[in-house]
Amino acid sequence: MRSTEVTVDAPQREQWVDTLRVVLITGVIVVHTATGYVADFAGFYYDDELVANTAVSIAFALPALLGGIFGLGPLFVLAGWFSVSSLTRRGPSGFAGSRLLRLGVPLLFFVLVVNPLADYLGNQWDEDDTFLGYLAVTEFSVMWFVVALLACSMGYAALRSARPLTRPRRRPGRRSLVVAASVIGLGSLAVWQVTTLLDTHLLNVRVSAWTQAAVLFALGVVAAEAGWDGRLSRDAERRLGQVTTVGGALTLLLVAYQGARDELDAVLGGLNWASASFAALYGVVSVSFSLWCLAWVRRRWPTHGPLMARAGRGSYATYVLHPVVLVSVMLAFRVLPLGPEIKFLAVAVVAVPACFAVGYAVTRLPGVGRLV
Repeated sequence: MRSTEVTVDAPQREQWVDTLRVVLITGVIVVHTATGYVADFAGFYYDDELVANTAVSIAFALPALLGGIFGLGPLFVLAGWFSVSSLTRRGPSGFAGSRLLRLGVPLLFFVLVVNPLADYLGNQWDEDDTFLGYLAVTEFSVMWFVVALLACSMGYAALRSARPLTRPRRRPGRRSLVVAASVIGLGSLAVWQVTTLLDTHLLNVRVSAWTQAAVLFALGVVAAEAGWDGRLSRDAERRLGQVTTVGGALTLLLVAYQGARDELDAVLGGLNWASASFAALYGVVSVSFSLWCLAWVRRRWPTHGPLMARAGRGSYATYVLHPVVLVSVMLAFRVLPLGPEIKFLAVAVVAVPACFAVGYAVTRLPGVGRLV
């Protein structure tokens, strides 16, 4: 990041941010659609038609797994980046209060309404339970991201309350990125001795991914406090892209190799060559992909049209509500005599715009726009 030598004011909302959010949340919806039909590495609310362990399903599952592992990383960097300007305007206590309102209220709504409703709709053919029954066993599910983000935000508010920033930071360079990747890799490996990326205990809060979340959030904070504007030189962007490509390919090979030997658990937990290799790749790709993704979208799509503006405006609500919308689309397609692979593609094409349409519509409701 040392190539960005221009100091700027606190980051402002820009149109490329909408594009980035829409692209990444679209990826989330597609991955969750895959886990309902063709990718058996994580459960989804509706999976009655799931077909796994075939050549086609494995071909879908491997890239979907990469998306699930690394796809939200840029959003954590972006959240840390914008937190600096928000805390500067509001002060630590005001920033903490705004985060509790904007993250906490939708989180509570998801846990009490969206998650049990999605469970009820998705399991009505194979389980005899009521909405209240699913409410009794509700969890954070896909909102683990918001729980981790809330924890990071509260930590940043506490830090700046105790130690206000009195002078600009030095711009993070290559050494800082190496340190960030190392902390993610080593910290995650330590956490994976207790809980893996596929564990769903503690209300499915995904503590196993919090090291990645915290480091990337901190990286965004440090970059913003140093005046980074989201740009990289073309050389730096290309190198990060190359590291991401090679690291992602090696991750796929490792997962595929261990999966073919029916030893995938050795990658995700324990202390062995496979888990250590996976942790190292996890740290490197988390950092390289997140920064490359931000810089690439910043350069390629600095502006957008009104449709993308609406989708970006409703992106947070889309993320919160997409389980119910996606399950509803899946149920509508249930009667169609299509194979799981074809149905996955068809549902994804319909569900993505449907989720964003519902998300944007919700932001137009009185009072809701302040929360999402």
